[in-house]
Amino acid sequence: MKNTVRLNFEFPREHYPYLKMVCAKKGLSLKDFATELLVKEIEEYEDILLANQADERLKEIDVSENISIEKAMEEAGWDDVEEV
Repeated sequence: MKNTVRLNFEFPREHYPYLKMVCAKKGLSLKDFATELLVKEIEEYEDILLANQADERLKEIDVSENISIEKAMEEAGWDDVEEV
């Protein structure tokens, strides 16, 4: 049994011939084309939400507490000296 749900919705009649043409040119069934588009839209929406959350968190950062990359590398125990 597949882990899916059935969607059923109205679509504008005037766009239907073009939809069928796009699906044929892409070599996709209507179901696969619609699924691909809907999943892509959901993922893009989630990306925008996450980016907005990150932006809000960045606004809350007190830049006076930031340290230089050199200091961060030193504290992490990294150095640019290659061992021979």
